[in-house]
Amino acid sequence: MIKFSATLTCQYDAIFSPFRAADFYQGLAWLQESGFDAAELCISDYHDIDIKTIAKALAAHDLKCTTIASGQARKRDGLSLLAQDPAVLQRTQQRICRHIDAAATLGSYVTIGSLRASGYSLSADNYCHLLAEGLSPCLDYAQRSGVTLIIEALNRYEMEHINSAAEMVSFLDFIGSPSHVGILWDVFHANIEDQHFVQAIQLMGTRLRHVHFADSNRAFPGYGHLSFDDIYRQLQFSGYQGAISLECLNQPSSQVVIDESGPFIRRLRQLALGKK
Repeated sequence: MIKFSATLTCQYDAIFSPFRAADFYQGLAWLQESGFDAAELCISDYHDIDIKTIAKALAAHDLKCTTIASGQARKRDGLSLLAQDPAVLQRTQQRICRHIDAAATLGSYVTIGSLRASGYSLSADNYCHLLAEGLSPCLDYAQRSGVTLIIEALNRYEMEHINSAAEMVSFLDFIGSPSHVGILWDVFHANIEDQHFVQAIQLMGTRLRHVHFADSNRAFPGYGHLSFDDIYRQLQFSGYQGAISLECLNQPSSQVVIDESGPFIRRLRQLALGKK
């Protein structure tokens, strides 16, 4: 059965979280009251947070953690798996391994999205080779830790290469299709890169481990032109068993996101039961 989560930040304020970091516990209460199954947590570093405390807070609200969103460290700390400076690359790999440790405690995935930005010109082949090299020690550590890494397909305006579902599948083939590496498919990015959602979902198959919902303008679902009922049905028909997570801008407002999330996921659950 498809589960539902939403983005919350527990450390630094994030544009995709309807609650500020200081209001993290209020955000957990909102998730529980709205009927979510889990939180998707934005974590940049581990200087001032305790993962065991966060795990207890989630459990107290009957919530799981779907994945750790790692991208804030790209802008905050300049981290990148394709960094030309070996010291920066090493810090990036160390940070991802810290995320893996946290994920092992939380029972979650770790997202690799913005941390795969290079910031300099590369051919597609060189990009894939460098990303594979940068990821290699992280993949080994994740396998030993029993944690799955999910790599996000980001659109061409945000990421140099590996933008579509097909390109993501090709990259996973390139690194040997390890079972503990999957795809995060965000319909906002897919609306730019994937011509046919049905074909993209079929192509990813069981490699699809996590889905982000945001409308065509990255606002809350229903405020753009995407048909989320149809996308949900397509995921359900494909046999997808992962989570759908709200990762949208606080548009039209954070209050809209807070107020309308519960009714939105309840409607999708009704679709799963064959009801309109």
